[in-house]
Amino acid sequence: MPDTELHRTLRTADGTVMAVGSVLGPSVLVLPALTARTAGPASLVAWGGMSVFALALALALGRAGARIPHAGGIVAYAQAAFGPRLTVLTGWWLLASVPFAVPVIALVGANYITAYYGLSPRWAGALAAVLLFASCALNARGLRLSGRVQAWIVALIGAVLVGVSFLGLNRVEAGRFEPFLPHGWSAVGTAALLIFWSYIGFEMVVHLAEEFQHPSRDLPLSMGLAAVVLSLLYCLSAVVMVGTGVYTDASGLAPASVLAGDALGSVAGALTALFALCCSFVAVHTNIAGFSRLLYARARDGNLPRSLARLHPQHGTPTRALVWLATAFAAVLLGVAITDPDLEALIAWPSATFVVVYLVGAAAVFKILPAGDVGRIAAALTVLVCLAILPFSWPAVLYPVGVAALGAVITRGAATPAPTPDSDAASVDEPTQQRGDTDDRITRDRGV
Repeated sequence: MPDTELHRTLRTADGTVMAVGSVLGPSVLVLPALTARTAGPASLVAWGGMSVFALALALALGRAGARIPHAGGIVAYAQAAFGPRLTVLTGWWLLASVPFAVPVIALVGANYITAYYGLSPRWAGALAAVLLFASCALNARGLRLSGRVQAWIVALIGAVLVGVSFLGLNRVEAGRFEPFLPHGWSAVGTAALLIFWSYIGFEMVVHLAEEFQHPSRDLPLSMGLAAVVLSLLYCLSAVVMVGTGVYTDASGLAPASVLAGDALGSVAGALTALFALCCSFVAVHTNIAGFSRLLYARARDGNLPRSLARLHPQHGTPTRALVWLATAFAAVLLGVAITDPDLEALIAWPSATFVVVYLVGAAAVFKILPAGDVGRIAAALTVLVCLAILPFSWPAVLYPVGVAALGAVITRGAATPAPTPDSDAASVDEPTQQRGDTDDRITRDRGV
């Protein structure tokens, strides 16, 4: 029924584009230079290590999504592995982070435009609003249409990154890689933490699992391909940034524009600004798509108002959830316009929450996948990396702690009462029925 089930329209190519777009934000313009300034040539070690982490994270989430193709994503995995208590906390962590982090991504790209043309900061908010609301409208029309738009933009971004990097390869000098470790190994750890933020976004793709035509095959393949593509783009940019030494003397937000300027002259700045805007759009678009499906799934399961589970009768999209998101975005943009906070500080707190969410998600994946599954090994590696990074998130890690405490207070009054003898059968049968529904969905996806 169109009112209760999401439409299955996504294939491997669509999923790969969505996964790349969810991660590839405007930080690609500045992060290779920033990590090089932090750790010198040894930052390449951090890029290599975090690329392995990205592949492990993508593989773990993709394998879990194949086994449990549910729009709840990591929340659904936590439910299957740890029960309702941690599930509620995971839902609260995402609910307290994504509606704030996504407008900031839009603002970062908008700030490139306003900075280049010398416009008032107020224009950045207006341009960010256009990005956010246009993405909500495209998502309301369905992932098939919006996926085509995103595919062209991702292709453009990839072509520009590869083109600029190859232009820079002619300027790479061996002497730029010495001394290799100027700031010690602790600086490499700091660079790795910066790179971790650049891979946030994979979790949003697994919320689209119910819209893949064959999630057991296409979802893990899409996630794996995306991780490889992203790692190649990031590492190529990092090698060029270090080998040319442009990070040591480039000023402004985008040192990569210096490389483009050598070949393109005065138009490089305008193209960099437009490129940043495109990067912001693809990241915003997939995050909105994934989070709206999470809201829909939570409402369908009775954990949020039922009205959010209503789907568009023609497109089969969670339009009520998208309207709620658009309202939240408007409130965040209004708050930013009034208070004018530091954007880096604004995103640091919810970003720390994703370390915790990935830790819970990877632990859940390790528990629900069978022994010997490659996704289980990838999940164990993801847990270890998250545990290693978590101490570096201080004091921002206080944000997820505070959200958990607030969520516990809010939900305490809604706690389920102890079952009576008459309700024992229902309390046992309900999880069994849920497992049966999941098994039926898995069987259908595998074509059995």
